[in-house]
Amino acid sequence: MSDIDDLDDPTPQTWTTRYRVPLATGTGFLTALCFWLLFTGGTTAKWIGGVGLAALVVWVFVFRTLYRRGY
Repeated sequence: MSDIDDLDDPTPQTWTTRYRVPLATGTGFLTALCFWLLFTGGTTAKWIGGVGLAALVVWVFVFRTLYRRGY
């Protein structure tokens, strides 16, 4: 018989699994902010919004790669 205390957790607790939901929430908020700047701001705000969106797209691909590799 196996004891409940002896069960192994099938998913390791790495920083990508531990902070996945807070990072997704923060990324969503920053995406909304960048879109808002892109469509309602002046020239400088549009540049900040566009560069911010490009950086967020890169961040999503990097995070997905790290998550799949188990970091």
